[in-house]
Amino acid sequence: MSASSPSMTLRFFGAGGAFSRKYGTTCSGITLRNGHRWLIDCGRQAPDQLHAAGVSWHDIEGQIITHVHGDHTFGLEDFAFSRFFHSDRGIDSVRDGGPRPKLVCHRAVREEVWQTMAAALRYVPDPESPTSGRLETYFEVIEPSKVEPPAAMPWSRAEHFAVGGLRMVARDTEHVPGKPSTSLEIAVDEPGDATGSDSMVAPKIAWWSGDVTVMPDLLAELEPRTSVFFHDCTFTEYPGQVHGSFQALEALPEVIRRKIVLMHHEDDLEEHRARAEALGFRIALPGQVYDLVTGQRLE
Repeated sequence: MSASSPSMTLRFFGAGGAFSRKYGTTCSGITLRNGHRWLIDCGRQAPDQLHAAGVSWHDIEGQIITHVHGDHTFGLEDFAFSRFFHSDRGIDSVRDGGPRPKLVCHRAVREEVWQTMAAALRYVPDPESPTSGRLETYFEVIEPSKVEPPAAMPWSRAEHFAVGGLRMVARDTEHVPGKPSTSLEIAVDEPGDATGSDSMVAPKIAWWSGDVTVMPDLLAELEPRTSVFFHDCTFTEYPGQVHGSFQALEALPEVIRRKIVLMHHEDDLEEHRARAEALGFRIALPGQVYDLVTGQRLE
């Protein structure tokens, strides 16, 4: 990245786990070099989180969804209806001809997004047929530019997306057994760089776990070209673990640990902070902003 080039940043609106009251459920904003703002996941507290931060739904270019659980998607109905019916910040409502916000997610995840939202979004006002609403009524649904063949599951192992300055891979990962859930590999180099999209070399990335059990082999494979790993973390061990167990995370090599920012943690975080930071981990908190190119937190 040249000294004059704008960077890419990520801001945490919510950084806590599914049941967090102190740190808020999952929602983070990415600002691309072109100034477009995207959300990664849109949990049930997202409408209030963005309002408190002075961000309007109409400031958002699009939504990126990793998987369908309430702490990641229950804010989407508010977003879709607000953009469809309301105008704000000089942007017309979708109903009045304004732009539909974009939606990027793995197609297996997309199917579950619609299953979750259809009971509300299928109902549209006159002059349309009363139950003719579709996901495309509210969103510009972005199709993948490339897919990788299925592995353990019947859906694509990974799907690649390129839209409006966003270049990203949504990769099938291990969360709840049998459920579509993806991590994100977000390209942070500039198109045309030696590692850009026109090169045979894989791009440099910032990695976002969504919700996933620790996958050491994948992290080790990605580490040489990853600026920062944002990994969900639970300090509570239980049978049938579906999140990033801290015991598994602390067993990772130091070179990976020092690139990891722990997120989606419980409200008892302070009981574990000293141990985590001594191992090189950083801790995500609401309001923090990270430079995705350098992997460093901005003060």
